Amino acid sequence: MPRLLGLLLVTLAASGVSAQHVHDAPPADSVSTYLATGLRVDEAAPPPGSALGRAGLRYGDGGYVSVVYGRPFVRGRQVLGGLVGYGMVWAAGAHRATELWTTVPLVIGGTRVEPGAYSLFATPRPDRWTLHVNRRLGMHLADEYDPADDLVTVDVSPEALDTPVEGLTWAFATDGSALTLAWDRVRVSLPLARADR
Repeated sequence: MPRLLGLLLVTLAASGVSAQHVHDAPPADSVSTYLATGLRVDEAAPPPGSALGRAGLRYGDGGYVSVVYGRPFVRGRQVLGGLVGYGMVWAAGAHRATELWTTVPLVIGGTRVEPGAYSLFATPRPDRWTLHVNRRLGMHLADEYDPADDLVTVDVSPEALDTPVEGLTWAFATDGSALTLAWDRVRVSLPLARADR
């Protein structure tokens, strides 16, 4: 039976925005996510070895944005230029394309993104990453990726990290200004803002 993904949020009273990040969700046969928009997705839980990750951002008026992803771990492997090839479109997580859900309109890379559900992909390069917000949902890794379905692509500069991040982590900036991806010794940030503010 599907399980409902709950959003566990830490409230930032001063800003009216809250951010949350949950690691290592319990395994389930399937996970259902319901949004205020009435959208629903049934998602198979990642196989053992990669946990389910979630990150969320809630606004003071009840609107929110969330990311659901398979969370691979470094486990002594070469990540960039190895496990994740440079110049190759990647699902930005494990086992399924990473999913972005929003109940509010956003601006990402100068493009308005309407409330709904999208897939996130990344094309890493040593000096520049391209982050893709794609209209199709429920894709297996990048096998089914089609650039014609990209709503927006944004080029960003990777930031080298002194301390490695063992488990791939998506997180929202506490002020809601960015969605970040960190893994191994690199972090990239996707600038975002509410379109209705």
